Amino acid sequence: MILMFRDKCRVATRPTLVLGSIVASMFAGTLCGFAEDGNELAAQYAAEEKAFQAAVDRVAASVVRLETVGGRERGGGLALGNGPSTGLLLDSEGHIVTSAFNFLHDPDSILVQLPDGSRKAARLLGTDHSRKLVLLKIELDDKTALRVPEIANKKTIRVGQWAIAVGRIFPGNRPNISVGIISAVNRIWGKAIQTDAATSPNNYGGPLIDIHGRVLGVLVPLAPQGDSQTAGLEWYDSGIGFAIPGADVLRSVRRLKKGEDLYGGFLGVAFKQPNLSMAEAVVAACSPASPAQKAGLQAGDRIVAADGQKVSRAADLRQAVGRRYAGEKITIAVFRDGRELQVEIELAAPPKSEKRSKKGILIKRGQKD
Repeated sequence: MILMFRDKCRVATRPTLVLGSIVASMFAGTLCGFAEDGNELAAQYAAEEKAFQAAVDRVAASVVRLETVGGRERGGGLALGNGPSTGLLLDSEGHIVTSAFNFLHDPDSILVQLPDGSRKAARLLGTDHSRKLVLLKIELDDKTALRVPEIANKKTIRVGQWAIAVGRIFPGNRPNISVGIISAVNRIWGKAIQTDAATSPNNYGGPLIDIHGRVLGVLVPLAPQGDSQTAGLEWYDSGIGFAIPGADVLRSVRRLKKGEDLYGGFLGVAFKQPNLSMAEAVVAACSPASPAQKAGLQAGDRIVAADGQKVSRAADLRQAVGRRYAGEKITIAVFRDGRELQVEIELAAPPKSEKRSKKGILIKRGQKD
């Protein structure tokens, strides 16, 4: 029967063979496409991995390991330890910035292990209580050469760009890292950039860097609704981390080098609505002897601008004040009795009873700023 119907079979099978060839070709093409896509993705991942490594290599010589000895066992409701932490070299003179969280226990002595393995004693020069930073200083000899990191331009920091959190607490030559992106800017009342790169006591005080190895900021625990010594710690490794922009760190360090302790600026005005994002920027009251009262602000004044920036809600004013330190001046424009007035106010340090709560905020039947 095969011989009898050979021609018919041949005729009948040609379309089948052609169709089979097409299907096979398409399947092979799909496999080739998968292979090509897979190769392309693998190449992309390899390129990203090399870029991450190169970025970390560029800053690694500026990242140091900190060790402390002695101090309190408890603080802020937490058990405190002497585990290693991270710091960032800022200049060739031996100044190191780190997170104030690393010194909650008031250690008796501080040791810095440089990337070359050498160890130096350090002293604490000053604390920035607003941005939760500490400045240390090590003494150098003629043989010690330090590498200073490059600080990224604050204006170039963009949401969505790569961000690498760097720490140095483990033995070995390479620091520990976690990779993420910049997820927000101007957070914590204008003081911090936000990242989803994993942050924890392992890298608090270390740098957050970009894909080029430039320092975007210094990692610290922060929280928008709290200002205690341990505020923000509960968020570690949660996908919400904060870093003080490098440019702001340098601005703070200029005063910390002189041995100053820095506090957030306190204005002393209250609003009727506790939720600052909802509250109108109309003064309900001024705290007695506060900068606002001394400058002549009154209940009923509508604040319309701060240093030339429009103020619509109380949160806008909080944002403007939140960036500033005690002793700095701010120009406030208010609308009163049908006309606009401008007053220059020198911000004060928060009252002692407020230093452990919200800097710049006084709560009295509403929120004060």
